Amino acid sequence: MKKTEENIALSYVVKTITKAIADSQVEQGLINEYVIKDGNDTIFLKQDPNNNAILITDKRNILFSEDLLETLQDIHLSVKGNEELKSALQNSTIIINGLDIETDFVFQAVKDFLDQLSNSYEFVQTVETEVTKIGVGFKFGKHIFRLNITNEPAMITLEPRFVKSFDAGIQKTITEDINKVQIAVNKMFKSS
Repeated sequence: MKKTEENIALSYVVKTITKAIADSQVEQGLINEYVIKDGNDTIFLKQDPNNNAILITDKRNILFSEDLLETLQDIHLSVKGNEELKSALQNSTIIINGLDIETDFVFQAVKDFLDQLSNSYEFVQTVETEVTKIGVGFKFGKHIFRLNITNEPAMITLEPRFVKSFDAGIQKTITEDINKVQIAVNKMFKSS
């Protein structure tokens, strides 16, 4: 019987986070599962046994507020002299609250661009997440609509969804704004 070994990429991610968050404490549950405590807040980390994904649950968005997303996205660049660890990190996908890091950045950029277009846009809630896809609710004034964001390797697609009774004029304005934002986020994330 093969003994399960500690995942070196996961261990390095845990060390990186705990080093960056002052006074945080780490508890290890099962092999390849960790809990990082920061006061009353908790971050859960585990290795997905079916693929090279490191799954992080961070309900309070501590990683975002501590500016750790960029650090985690390019974490392999911080490794010097250990090619096995560097390779393990490069081949791992870090998924935070159901999204990979780039898709999380895309979502933040979409919110910022909509905010720049009009102060009538208001983020309501996240409806669903699936690594490179996110469905969110937005309000435009008092009108609520859904926005599906898909982050494919070659292109980011934004798809607004409206109920049948949605005002046609407002729907047209939102659709035009979403098209502008789609162009902007593609320039930002997909242009080489």
